[in-house]
Amino acid sequence: MTAIDPAIGRLCGFALALIFGASGIMKLRDIEIFEGSLANYQLAPRWMEKPLAYLLAIIECASAAGLLVASTRVVAASMLLALLTIFTGAIAINLARGRTNIDCGCFGPALRQELSRWLLARNAILMLVAAVAIVPATDRAMEPLDVVTIVLGAFTFAILYASANFAIANAPKIRAMEMT
Repeated sequence: MTAIDPAIGRLCGFALALIFGASGIMKLRDIEIFEGSLANYQLAPRWMEKPLAYLLAIIECASAAGLLVASTRVVAASMLLALLTIFTGAIAINLARGRTNIDCGCFGPALRQELSRWLLARNAILMLVAAVAIVPATDRAMEPLDVVTIVLGAFTFAILYASANFAIANAPKIRAMEMT
């Protein structure tokens, strides 16, 4: 079976923990906004929207925490991969319906992002990172420099992710300003 350097798997896990921990917390802080985002997708029955909103946000937080522990990293990354598959499918369905003017709900009330193909590409990258976090690690001992690399690399990935999200969220506004 293929194995990867443990620093790579941990870096991917820590980066995902930062992103999905923040996402889950923001959703839980204003669950009604996230529930409204779920309702806008028009994929779940109305009575399921509130429980589903709580469930998804809690799974994100639990998976983020699980990524920080070596013994639960594979299960947590698998859960996030499953969530990302569901989220990506929901976005794709609504894009196919021509419904782009709804908020993706990715970061709760913190950042409104209309549905776009860019979100599909972003999710594909996150799915790849989650898949890498699932791959078993070699038994190479971790060095102090590895820890520094993992922390700095994960924060860099999270900052790049946040920057990309900001650009995706503001692209329609920028296009609208260019047209005037």
